Amino acid sequence: MYTGPIRGSLLCPLAMRGCGRHAIRVSYEGNNGDVFLQVFTGAPVRELAAGETLFQAGERAEQVFNIVSGTLMVGRIGKDGRRQVMSFLFKNNFVGLTSADHYFFSVEAVTRAQVSYRSRQTLETHLRANSAAERTFRDMVLRVLENSLDLVYSLGQRTAIERLAVFLLYLRHRHRISAGITDDRDRSLDTIDLPMSRQDIADFLGLKKETVSRSFTELNNRGLIGRPGSRHAVIERLIELRELAGVTDFASPLRGVVPHTS
Repeated sequence: MYTGPIRGSLLCPLAMRGCGRHAIRVSYEGNNGDVFLQVFTGAPVRELAAGETLFQAGERAEQVFNIVSGTLMVGRIGKDGRRQVMSFLFKNNFVGLTSADHYFFSVEAVTRAQVSYRSRQTLETHLRANSAAERTFRDMVLRVLENSLDLVYSLGQRTAIERLAVFLLYLRHRHRISAGITDDRDRSLDTIDLPMSRQDIADFLGLKKETVSRSFTELNNRGLIGRPGSRHAVIERLIELRELAGVTDFASPLRGVVPHTS
């Protein structure tokens, strides 16, 4: 599974052939510095309602997608019925290309979302024909792999409250990338949107829902975060939160180096 940054905007209506009953008549204009992203220029867009599935594990992997707006999550359900949330997807994330002919994971909309799409064949043809596009695509895949390994390392051997601290920093970093914010001291980064449910967070962190709720309360009681509402958290003491988590913000290639915050 590949999920990486794609930047773009929605343009004027464009007649298109349907991609299921939720396709809408808009086009996607790829605004990119990565050459491979040009494949999404003029791409049609699907609109998803909260809770709607983009694709299911086991379906033929015939399309690739870019998240234009909203929040989605990647997950798998085991034979015993237990779910593991593997990742959350936000604006400018790419998903859908696998090494096999079928998706081995499912993607579901957490909030209302818009997703641009192209056929897998179109992307692969574009990469074969353009060496610069293939190179930038490969670089994106390596960044995703590095960041995935960072996350696995950061969540391993951690207590519940430490895992939640990692999760909040993970969301902060994803927001920084999606919004194109370069200054780590930008205070807007410290307001964390939490559109996902407590159960979604628990299934991502490998915890019980009640444990997630208690950990939020503990972080709030320690003064590390504020809780203006159930769907938001505000990081009050970033340095201390990073120390508790034992990580910075998954900021490859400077892993383990805390950005200057003075």
